[in-house]
Formats: sequence, structure tokens, C-alpha cells
Amino acid sequence: MIKRIEFTLNLADPRDEAIYRALVPSLRYRRAGALIRQALGVFLSSNARPPVQPHSPQERKLHEQS
Repeated sequence: MIKRIEFTLNLADPRDEAIYRALVPSLRYRRAGALIRQALGVFLSSNARPPVQPHSPQERKLHEQS
């Protein structure tokens, strides 16, 4: 089953505008879906979560010991 997801890009936002510029060539050939799937696959397969930084001195000490 194929599902379509509609989304809006705010071209006044530099990040959204960069996404749009990256997708434009693929949109011409109707391959944007493949490009988005590839990008999401890379994003999801990598360790996407940044490491948690300890806040208190006690947490820092425990973090350094582990």
C-alpha cells in the first residue's frame, strides 16, 4: 500500500529553503520520494540522538566513572 504524506516548507526559513533546493532536481523527475526515503534511512540508521550531558556535578562524576 502506498501512502502519500503532504508537508509544507516555509521558504522564509533557511533550513526549509535548503530542503527545498535539495529536492527541486528530484521533483522534476518525480524522484523526491526516493531521495527523502534515502535521507531518512541514513538519519534513522545512524545514532541520531545526541549524547546526554550530565547537569549536576554528581551526575558528571557518575558519567565520568562509567
